[in-house]
Amino acid sequence: MRKGIAVSVAILFLMSGISWAGDIYVSKSTGSNSNPGTKEAPKKLLWKVLNDLSEGDVIRVAEGTYHGRKKLGVMPKLTKSNVIIEGGWKADFSARDPFKHLTVITASGDRQGDTAWVFHSEGPTNITIDGFMIDRGAGMYYVSDGEPGANKRIEGHVDSSPWGYRGINKKKSGSSPAIQLLGRGSFTVRNNIMVNNPWWGIYVKGGGEGQIIIENNFILSYRGRGIEAIPGGGWGKPQWVIRNNTVAFGHTDEGRALSIDPRKGTGNYLVENNVFAFGTQSGFMTKFGAKGDSLALNNNLFFYFLKADAGNGGSSICNVDEFEDELECNMDDNNVHEVPKFIVKMSRKWFHRWSQNAGANDLMARDEELMSARRSLGLEAFELAGYEKTFGSYKELPDGRPGYGMSRYPFPMKKGNEGMDWSLWVLPLIGNDGDRGIQSFK
Repeated sequence: MRKGIAVSVAILFLMSGISWAGDIYVSKSTGSNSNPGTKEAPKKLLWKVLNDLSEGDVIRVAEGTYHGRKKLGVMPKLTKSNVIIEGGWKADFSARDPFKHLTVITASGDRQGDTAWVFHSEGPTNITIDGFMIDRGAGMYYVSDGEPGANKRIEGHVDSSPWGYRGINKKKSGSSPAIQLLGRGSFTVRNNIMVNNPWWGIYVKGGGEGQIIIENNFILSYRGRGIEAIPGGGWGKPQWVIRNNTVAFGHTDEGRALSIDPRKGTGNYLVENNVFAFGTQSGFMTKFGAKGDSLALNNNLFFYFLKADAGNGGSSICNVDEFEDELECNMDDNNVHEVPKFIVKMSRKWFHRWSQNAGANDLMARDEELMSARRSLGLEAFELAGYEKTFGSYKELPDGRPGYGMSRYPFPMKKGNEGMDWSLWVLPLIGNDGDRGIQSFK
């Protein structure tokens, strides 16, 4: 009798689509929400699966575009520990490569302006987020829908110039990170690409005796901080590994690529093989002075930060050529300050627009650096919409010109519903800086 009851219960679980902790397969193209979540019969919607997790689940997500809950490009809060969420699987789950079999998370075009975090946990630990293409551009409001001169205003949105300078409505677009993980223990964030972030790309606050790994991610265009890696107060001394990330184009006064807080008793940081470039503040910023083993800087590339490559508490410290003299942390001799090679593969039009930005920050502080970067893309003199003459350098640009701070990559000031062409605008940027920055999937 008991055996019969057990069999009946098992059948009911299968029929209901409820799965035990373990591997759960998800496919937008071949799945169904009523399926059991096996490789042969996958679930359809990622957000529904994440809404009903069990501890120890491994979620394998096939290529395709996932709009998330209410088509906002967001996922429900993660409430279970020891969870792995993997994108980048081929449709039949026979192979995995996040940069070939793209698992995209983005808002539907008609939900523009309602963005929030994509992956979020607070409390659970040992969570891995691996292999997602996240474009938050459709989730933000842009003030102009056309080229300079069109002056197409959107009622109630930020518009600090006729050209749509500043580009987004902060209140509407929000400031939630693309990936936010908070708690004691270990976390891993790897092989993700995050584009058009309204504030943070990755925010991790962790503690305990675990290890926190942030590696092989690409954060392209963000308002505040690319990566914020903060130890939880009183939670122990985690080991942080931050390697092979490319973080570029921070747009506000707090546009720092990496924000860390190394101090005695709260965590040690290994920061190696990263590319940090094009920010309005610093390449990395600390709140507390990094000393001895609390921070190791090895083989990183820095370029074009308006304050400095390194900063402390919001103030500049020094550039790479002064690291040895001014910093008290451990480092090798391979940190460099040079133009990153990935930019030659990016949207030329977008970079041109970005480099003429007329924001509050003085880009002239790095005028020669800016022009050297433009030249690497074959951009010489500035040609501005509405102006007949050209301008030979940033310092020659006229006041009152069009500004493109935080404009949508790869389409400057574009409000439309077009999806990102990852193969054209983003994937060619991978692996161009040797062993530094984001690498091809292995």
